[in-house]
Amino acid sequence: MNTVPALLDKAKDSLHGARLLASEGLYDCAMSRAYFIMHYVAEAFLLTVKIDVHDPQSIVDAFGQRFSYTGVLPPVFHRWLLEAEELRNQADFDTNLCLTRDAVAEQIDRARAFLNMAREELADFPR
Repeated sequence: MNTVPALLDKAKDSLHGARLLASEGLYDCAMSRAYFIMHYVAEAFLLTVKIDVHDPQSIVDAFGQRFSYTGVLPPVFHRWLLEAEELRNQADFDTNLCLTRDAVAEQIDRARAFLNMAREELADFPR
């Protein structure tokens, strides 16, 4: 069973992995890790309100409905998650996609901001 601290740790590890992959020019792989940073953070937020979903699309949808559309969190985080999901799907399944270093760096920066926001917002959540 996933827990909030475990998901945030997994997001932190994925951030490290995304940076390493990008530094080696493996932009498709780095994009996938950048998406999963946001995915793990979204899932952690859902667990704080007792919403336990595992399907990736359900996590994205539930995060938007519970946290973005209600104004609990700035809507930009849901938008970033949606954009990263689209890029991740393209990176994983489209052989003609040419992600650039700058595009991936932007996604990694967004994912880092997403994780930092979660660390701040969830700092008092029991470990």
